[in-house]
Amino acid sequence: MQALKFTDKFKQLAAAFLVLTAGVPHMTTQAQDQVNTPEQRQVLSSNQTRDQITRNIKSFASFADQSAFEYLGALFNQQVTVDYTSAFGGEPAVVDRVTLMKQWAGLLPGFDLTYHDISNIKVKISGLDARATADITASHYLTETNAEGDVTQDFWQISGYYIFKLKRVEEQWLIESLTLKRTNENGSREVLAKAAALAPKKLAAKQAQLVAL
Repeated sequence: MQALKFTDKFKQLAAAFLVLTAGVPHMTTQAQDQVNTPEQRQVLSSNQTRDQITRNIKSFASFADQSAFEYLGALFNQQVTVDYTSAFGGEPAVVDRVTLMKQWAGLLPGFDLTYHDISNIKVKISGLDARATADITASHYLTETNAEGDVTQDFWQISGYYIFKLKRVEEQWLIESLTLKRTNENGSREVLAKAAALAPKKLAAKQAQLVAL
């Protein structure tokens, strides 16, 4: 008797479910048809491109802060123009991405913490080329303790904006030019030399903590 009541109740629920979902297949197909119009596909393609570029720029900051240079390097084209003359003088340099990663790996891991706060990303796309700008505040922290136990806290922060030029290469948008325009600066640049001296040892320690898959 209990089994019969359960079966009857199940049938009632099943019937109600069929009534509620009777129009779903048609609605789903209709929605897909709307998305797959040429106009919708063009909008989706444009949004996807813009999101990929935005993601790469945000990843550029995150990978640098995490000392993930293998992943960071993959965001760049084989040859990169780097222009930091606004901050450090000199001339723009054209380097291969491996050399660039080695340069950054010889500095950034030496800090206790770096935080590249990147925001206000604006993207313009023209065929296989793109240009993006982004506001940046890069903070660098380093604490040292000498043999006498004295603690020194060093800090350097630079603010401004980046100009990125990207090229579409094999379904990816790769950075081929990076320009920093400085607008403000706080702290002391003396911490840069200290971080560079500590970078090899600290990078090795960070790599030893990676999770093996």
